[in-house]
Amino acid sequence: MNVNRVLEVHDGDTVDTLRGFLTAWWEQYHPEMLLAPVEQKDRRGLTAKVIEDPAELMDVNPFAPVMTGNAASMAHRLLRENSGKRLAVMLRPCELRAFVELQKRQKPAVGQAKGVVIGVDCLGTYSKDDYERAIGASGPGEVIGEVLRNAAEGGFRPQSFRTACQICDWPAPHGADLSIGTIGIDSGEFLLLVARDEKTDDTLGLAGLASEFASEHHVSRRETVVGAIADTHAGLRNQMMEDMKGVYRFDDLGSILAWLASCSLCGECLKACPIYEGEFAGLLDRHRRAEPSVAPLGDMVSLSRWLASCAGCGMCEEGCNMHVPLFLLISALSHRIRDKMHYHSGDPAEQLPWMSI
Repeated sequence: MNVNRVLEVHDGDTVDTLRGFLTAWWEQYHPEMLLAPVEQKDRRGLTAKVIEDPAELMDVNPFAPVMTGNAASMAHRLLRENSGKRLAVMLRPCELRAFVELQKRQKPAVGQAKGVVIGVDCLGTYSKDDYERAIGASGPGEVIGEVLRNAAEGGFRPQSFRTACQICDWPAPHGADLSIGTIGIDSGEFLLLVARDEKTDDTLGLAGLASEFASEHHVSRRETVVGAIADTHAGLRNQMMEDMKGVYRFDDLGSILAWLASCSLCGECLKACPIYEGEFAGLLDRHRRAEPSVAPLGDMVSLSRWLASCAGCGMCEEGCNMHVPLFLLISALSHRIRDKMHYHSGDPAEQLPWMSI
């Protein structure tokens, strides 16, 4: 059963309060490495970075609404390559979903470090260019503050987030050891700290860092607002799919293929995908050598399983230089495949459907 605590925000500074919490937690838990989003020196973006010096915690900022890459593969690799070390990773919901899928698709070796997974509520993110324009107009602090205020209100104010964020399946972490709640929460006053269970709460030493338990009202409000946002996203996704049928004729195979025909086969979308593990390397290599595929059925199986594990981060479309509307196409296919398989991507309690075949 979850343990919900309140972390009081000092002087209305949510980011600084979280940094102070992480610093105190570091001194108590003594992790050797923490993978977290840190602000670039010019504050114009974020970079996923492995922190070994707690002084660098003062640059951590998971609330900045910008995403240029999915850190799931980096987190997965960090844990795989550092067996026996005390590690932690901080991820957005879509990064966490991808991380869970990677853990399922490639089982950890015996003795591999498991690490503490810290998830953060995320209402959405801008593209890099849109974020730079936003902070150029009003400054990073105001942009972050506006997003947090909107999260507290339930995301009712429209913001020019990436398409993937506007139709995100679930904007809260699922399967994290510790979740940092901002949705439905007045984050100018407090943050919600949600430990997976009592054992995790004790192991992480949260009682000494946030002694006050959250009220039932605050816990239920966050859960209600998260669900409402997810429902709104689902409705918008369905509407976008209908619109795309008219604009791009995505219900027509010939039109879909026409859009894909503009693809240069540069592979940048696959490089940007956190769960891509070379499933199509053979096919791409055969294309470059002008040889026919010898196993088209195998390619189709790999494609369907890759789509079933899609975390919905939209990094594929961000990486495309040919402006192919990849995310809506992939999202439509992914949801259809998962519906048929009765599978939810990123749920640690669900086994990959094909593992039992």
